[in-house]
Amino acid sequence: MDMTERANLHLRGRLVFAAASAAIALVGAMPAHAQSDAVPGGADAPRDSSQDIVVTAQKRASRLSDVPAAISAFSGQYIQERGVSDFEGIVEQTPGVSITSDFGGSASKVISVRGLGGSDDYRPNGSSSAALHIDDVYQTSNLFLSLPFFDVERVEVLKGPQGTLYGRNSTAGVINVLTRDPGKDLDGYVTAELGSYERYRIEGAVGGAITQDISARIAVLREWGGGYMNGKGAGSLAGTRVFAGTPVVPDPGARSGWGDRDMLALRGTLLWTMPTGGKLKLKAFMSRDKGENQITDSVQGINNNGWLEPDNDPYTFYSSRYPMRDIRMHGGSLNYEQPLTDDITLTTILGYQYGKRFVEGATGGPARVFDWDFNDRVRQKSLEARLAGDLGPIDWVVGVYAINDKVNFMTDLDYTDVAATRVRTNYTQTRKSRAVFGQVEWPITDKFTVTGGLRYTDDKARFAGSTIDLNPYGISQGASRFPAVPVFFDNRAHDNNVSGRLTLSYKPIEEIKVYASYGTGYKAGGFDGSSIFSAVEALPLKPENVKAYEAGFKVSTAAGFYASVDGFYYDLSELQAFTIVAPNTPNVRINVGKSILYGVDLQVGLSLFDNDRHSLRLEAGGTLLDSRITEFQGTPAQVAANLGNDLPAAPHRTANASLVHKLQLGGGLEFTTTFDARYKSAEFKRLNNVATSRVPTYALFGLRGELSSDAGWSVFAYVRNLTDEVYAIDRNLAQRLVGSPRLFGGGVRYEF
Repeated sequence: MDMTERANLHLRGRLVFAAASAAIALVGAMPAHAQSDAVPGGADAPRDSSQDIVVTAQKRASRLSDVPAAISAFSGQYIQERGVSDFEGIVEQTPGVSITSDFGGSASKVISVRGLGGSDDYRPNGSSSAALHIDDVYQTSNLFLSLPFFDVERVEVLKGPQGTLYGRNSTAGVINVLTRDPGKDLDGYVTAELGSYERYRIEGAVGGAITQDISARIAVLREWGGGYMNGKGAGSLAGTRVFAGTPVVPDPGARSGWGDRDMLALRGTLLWTMPTGGKLKLKAFMSRDKGENQITDSVQGINNNGWLEPDNDPYTFYSSRYPMRDIRMHGGSLNYEQPLTDDITLTTILGYQYGKRFVEGATGGPARVFDWDFNDRVRQKSLEARLAGDLGPIDWVVGVYAINDKVNFMTDLDYTDVAATRVRTNYTQTRKSRAVFGQVEWPITDKFTVTGGLRYTDDKARFAGSTIDLNPYGISQGASRFPAVPVFFDNRAHDNNVSGRLTLSYKPIEEIKVYASYGTGYKAGGFDGSSIFSAVEALPLKPENVKAYEAGFKVSTAAGFYASVDGFYYDLSELQAFTIVAPNTPNVRINVGKSILYGVDLQVGLSLFDNDRHSLRLEAGGTLLDSRITEFQGTPAQVAANLGNDLPAAPHRTANASLVHKLQLGGGLEFTTTFDARYKSAEFKRLNNVATSRVPTYALFGLRGELSSDAGWSVFAYVRNLTDEVYAIDRNLAQRLVGSPRLFGGGVRYEF
């Protein structure tokens, strides 16, 4: 065993010891009533308790505190009370999780969990390391992260590889979004909201029984406005020409309030309770987003291909065009659940998704050096079938899974002002994945449980297309900049993998669970979805693999106290990540040889007081994280630039907290005040950790007040980014994507 291996083993031991020490300290600090046998979340639970809700993260219903893994879960009530209206809002409530709108603006999002996944592909043919499941259907492409967020029943965020039950492309974790099902009684709501920069949002749903056995629910969302960027046109470059024979740089003029949303979404659900005791649930949705795409701001003083930003206002930009987006999606799922015996249940889930996206982009400055148009279509079909049951005290689940998806992609890159040309990449990618899996949970004693599972996956992919120089002006300089163009490619990849997880858990008393686990995760190999400038760039990537060691504990009491600590250590091999191989070309994806990632997650919820008139609850969490590239393959210069670096989008510290105060006013009125905070330390967005890819530390605060009535109506107001912090979402060389300034808003809601 070499020195590195000994150091890594020592580090794993330190993490386990730290988690165990924290468990002892917190257990010792527990309130005296911690020995109560009452079930959290029951009648005696505090009104705002969201930390021990029932979740289905393990493919069966369990209390959050009983799941021996790091997981955050948010009920619909929790989401509503904090005004969460998108994936970014959920991330703000979850320590160790980040979501980045890359240089595609809100049309291209990337999720990172514990620093893994932050360098994922924002092109449609790539798959995130953090798997997104909506209503139990896996979303193959990041395109579906653009789906609107409304009428949600629950969100579950599982941290760490989920190779057994969720399979491929879940090396970082899983995000489960479960929308509301119809009930037997008529119920619904409508919300109307007005915010800064003329932002409007109207959301509503209604559901109930339409026959004795059939219930239905329909939900709708309409949102528009809210752009906070100001365009200044082409500035001093307007009307200039770099190459004789090319068009002059156009000046589109000034525009204020750029970045408006324009979204419409519908979802319908039918639920049939069958005479056989089974349930058949059909969900269908459609959405359309025709908003204005956000543009990056050039950083003042940094040369951006000859353009120097003349001001330091983070909310202004200069561009020769104002890019738009048109994203349309539809699909649905058919979920059939049937008890076969008293002990065995069959579940099958059919899923279909279709997405079509046209996105224009402009990257910092009016010169046409890397303006782009994405035009892509994604279609996926999936099937999961599983049997779950018990053999006495032993719970088990076995299943099969299949998914096919197809991506058609075309992008034009405008290099008019650096190469007197435009370059087009066009490709089709098809993928097929098949898997079988099983898991067993065996309580050896009434306190000690062993859980183990395995999954076998077989993946096949084909990637065929071309990159050509369009040479629209007949004077292309592309041969000197892109000497391998034109490129034609037709490549295949075939991977298979066995992944799994072994967990040991111990429950000394009803309120405490201690656990340790070893698990593996697998992300299928694939292809770089950017513009392909050489045959090498079109070759398949190797699969990404992770070995994860975890140890932690959970405490939950009937009085509303909840705490969890989870120490983790990851061995990563062949991490799929972005790098830059040449100036004025897109990032390309490569395999990073080896890297490590380790840290500690902490979550705590505490009811500070709760009486007939007042209640005050604190929810807080944090993640301490470190990462390092330990092996990098490349030229000596590339190795020197990357070896020992932090992984992209892996901040060393993140934290979040919320304080919720409820005041009973009498007469059926209640006033709720919510204060929230989120902190994120500095991080690098690129493998080489160059200073121009560093996003500085920032902290954001918010405040929300809501007056609600027993009659069902409520009035609310909020302010986000309370201190008007200027912060970057992404950064690359001379460009940055800036987060929103201070925002005000308010609205009304009626529930029935």
